[in-house]
Amino acid sequence: MDICLTGNFWNITVSVNPDGAVFAGGYFGEIEIRTSLIFRLQIENRGGKLYSLDSAAFWQSVEYHQENNTLRLAFRNPEGFEGVAVIVTGRKDVQGISWKTEVQNHSPEYSVAMISYPVPQICGETLNLFVPEGSGRALYDVGKYGFCRRDTYPGHLMTMQYFAWWGRKNGIYLGVHDSVACAKTFDIQAGDDLGKIDILFPAIGAGRAGNSFCVGGEMRWEFLDGDWYDATMRYGSFVHTCAQWLPQKGRPDTPAQFKEVPYWICDYIPNSEKQRDARPMVLSAVSERYGEDYWVEAAVELKNRLGTPVAYHIYNWHEIPFNINYPHFTPAREIAKSGMRKLKEAGLYVLPYINAVSWEMDDGDEGFLENFANTGIHGASVMDGDVVYIPYPQRKVTGEKTRLAPICPSYTRWHQIMERITREIESTLPVDGIYFDQVSAVPPIPCRNPEHNHLPGGGSYWVRGYQKMMESISVNKPKSAFYFSESNAEAYAKSFDGFLTWVWTQGQQVPAFPAIYAGYVQMVGRYTDGVNRDDDDFFRYHLAEGLLFGQQLGWINAHVIYDEKRMAFLEKMVHTRYAYTKLFCEGKLLRPPVVTTDVPAVISSGVSMPQVLSGAWQIEDKTVVFAINVSEQTAQTALRLYLEEYGKNCPREVNLTLKPMSIEIMEYSV
Repeated sequence: MDICLTGNFWNITVSVNPDGAVFAGGYFGEIEIRTSLIFRLQIENRGGKLYSLDSAAFWQSVEYHQENNTLRLAFRNPEGFEGVAVIVTGRKDVQGISWKTEVQNHSPEYSVAMISYPVPQICGETLNLFVPEGSGRALYDVGKYGFCRRDTYPGHLMTMQYFAWWGRKNGIYLGVHDSVACAKTFDIQAGDDLGKIDILFPAIGAGRAGNSFCVGGEMRWEFLDGDWYDATMRYGSFVHTCAQWLPQKGRPDTPAQFKEVPYWICDYIPNSEKQRDARPMVLSAVSERYGEDYWVEAAVELKNRLGTPVAYHIYNWHEIPFNINYPHFTPAREIAKSGMRKLKEAGLYVLPYINAVSWEMDDGDEGFLENFANTGIHGASVMDGDVVYIPYPQRKVTGEKTRLAPICPSYTRWHQIMERITREIESTLPVDGIYFDQVSAVPPIPCRNPEHNHLPGGGSYWVRGYQKMMESISVNKPKSAFYFSESNAEAYAKSFDGFLTWVWTQGQQVPAFPAIYAGYVQMVGRYTDGVNRDDDDFFRYHLAEGLLFGQQLGWINAHVIYDEKRMAFLEKMVHTRYAYTKLFCEGKLLRPPVVTTDVPAVISSGVSMPQVLSGAWQIEDKTVVFAINVSEQTAQTALRLYLEEYGKNCPREVNLTLKPMSIEIMEYSV
């Protein structure tokens, strides 16, 4: 039996057989739907052995019911697994179709371990792809050169939960509209003009026989008239109306002075003898070129030179070595206390680092009374019967690499420890906020620790646990304090004033995350020291793109003050960011202008970097268009603007002669 579902510019056929069903083909605009599974399923026996099933065959019963705009498919009793059923319901409208999935498991022997969302495999002559990686990436003609990525949402890489495929003009939007941000794994593949995205849902109650559950949210397929920006506006509409993690626009809970910060320094205090050679590797690659007092003196000099507010993110302020003996961060080193006081006296905002997720597993060896062996292990995340941990390069006194175990956020003792450390830092050190490392970076772990008060496997408990931890800590947060965390997993937007967007240095980036979240959370910096620390092209490009994306700039070492060439460009970007604070905090990021220029792109570290960049923002009755030449030569440039979106007083095209390393700003009334 073939069932045809249609709407404006889309069509999908569902083929139902006595023992299975598949998506048998169709189209969304220019994108062709290939034969695709409706779902894949993993079933686990009591011994932990996994069995793989799918929607196509081996079900003893497949029922369908179509009424008005709703199609209900019921798959029951796969061969050998009596008592298991999957119910998939599609609700269509003129623009697309929304799918909900429910698992009913009445088996006393088997547990459902994983199920996939309904997502079509596609093909197209021209195939472009949006992936929610970092700020978002638009991969043009990806069907020709190929792409693959697998990671877990919400986390360090996969920060949002939507995708898009499009051709020359249109295509398909694929969004998981899950308002509580349940854990999911995204598996993306493209090549040979084909595309496939698996969105996998770790089962709630995995490992327990008879686990029944609803898959988080609904899977939305929608005709996409446009490209990544139009897909972003569609997902943004869901976020702004349904997402439980969305804070109030304008963030009245964020101190005004931190909305105005245009520039961040990051650096670390040189090691003490007790800390040996355990240090933040990336930061120290720059810092150790200079003397012991550099971390204070250079920062003060840079603040005075810029003449704007400057925030300082400080590592290595604690007596324990970096990545060792966590979470025993206090007391602070005396050098840290005195240096922080000097920084505050010079007008800098001071924000120290702590790790708010990981417990170092061998801390008991060094005499801590409350340690991992007697306390932390009870909160550890467990998979396959073993504690989950990550080995880091820093070494203990024994010579062994340090092992950091992510703590499951259902463990309330961890909340108490983090709150105690926070209050102690705020009461004993001259600080203006705290950096809670890893919270918005470490993706959910499908924990099966039997001691914990959550169902094993997937769901929203990981996100909700860390949200609750930060809610508790923030109750007594000083009114002038700024709290931020690593990376930009959207589910923690309400939990923090800012996200450290340091890894937004990939190629093919687009400002999808700022297009949705500007004004809801501050986005802090990009790290351009590290392995690219001597690359001037890389430095200028990401500084400029960061400005256009609405980020607070910098998050680099203060040694930039010693480089006059870099400082000349840095000052232009920082002063522009400061002058347009209101625009970036309260305005809307528009579809970026199309740029043509006579200056070719530069390739650095495998990344193609256009040398003229442009962006557009709108606030109240004004549209502001920025054009930045990051090259060392004059650029003849044309910008194609979007009159319908920017406002009728804006021209369709602007021709510019941009001087080397310069910025041009145009304002138009709406």
